[in-house]
Amino acid sequence: MERFERIANLAQLAAVLEVSTEKPGNVTPTHDFPDTTYEDFIFGSIAIAPAIKNAALNGFRAGNSEISLKEINIGENIKNAILDVKKSHPGGNTHLGMLMLFIPIASGAGFCISHNSEFSHSLRENIAKILENSTVKDSLNLYSAIKISNAGGLMGRLREPRIPFHNLMEISSSGDRIAEELTSGMRITFEIGVPTLDRVYRETRNLRKAILQTYLVLLSEFPDTFIARKSGSEKAKVILREAQKILERGGVFTKAGRSAIEELDINLRREGNKLNPGTTADLVAAALFVWLLLEKFQ
Repeated sequence: MERFERIANLAQLAAVLEVSTEKPGNVTPTHDFPDTTYEDFIFGSIAIAPAIKNAALNGFRAGNSEISLKEINIGENIKNAILDVKKSHPGGNTHLGMLMLFIPIASGAGFCISHNSEFSHSLRENIAKILENSTVKDSLNLYSAIKISNAGGLMGRLREPRIPFHNLMEISSSGDRIAEELTSGMRITFEIGVPTLDRVYRETRNLRKAILQTYLVLLSEFPDTFIARKSGSEKAKVILREAQKILERGGVFTKAGRSAIEELDINLRREGNKLNPGTTADLVAAALFVWLLLEKFQ
């Protein structure tokens, strides 16, 4: 059980480190939203541990053929995690998108352990295998999780989710980056997020700088779908171009880049939290969770 607790601890750490980094437009240690505080995110980040541990254990059991891949129950674990998060604080939705990514990652890690395989060799493949074997029950539990968290976005697409989770993500992927990520083998997480985080950390030996630079890279390449839903796709593209300009100025590596980051932060906060790149933050958290599994799991 110690190994599964370790996976849960690394998920908690990833969630805490992500929200504790001063990223433009997000809730951070120095910026709350009217309905959700930094402390809400911290409480929620701690509360996810039991569901993450269970997801990892189920992945392990499936890898040992004690249960089938369809019985890993990613939807139920997302729902249970959201219930625990909801009990932990009075604020708004803090972790739904993140948990939609974290639960399959944890299950994939458990599957790796059952086969004594290195995470670097088979984690991504195992995650894809688990998602491809998802069920209608997983979709129904996700729908419940969305209602419990009072989150928008996918809500309109989930009125009758009588199809397996993976198929549901496919039909939702055109307007939701999390859904797209779950049907692409987590391409952004594994091909862009983790390599960027690793490279910048090794250059700077500063994890918060690495997290912030990764955030800017993802924001510069993918219009944030949370912003697009609240303020329109054109606004999301404008912010993408602003992130590109920051990187051209050096991002976290230069004084000009850091000044541009501060300016973007001010601009993103002018309209309340309508310009919060929340999806990008979730993707950064997923990359951080995978990176920690690769670097710190023992």
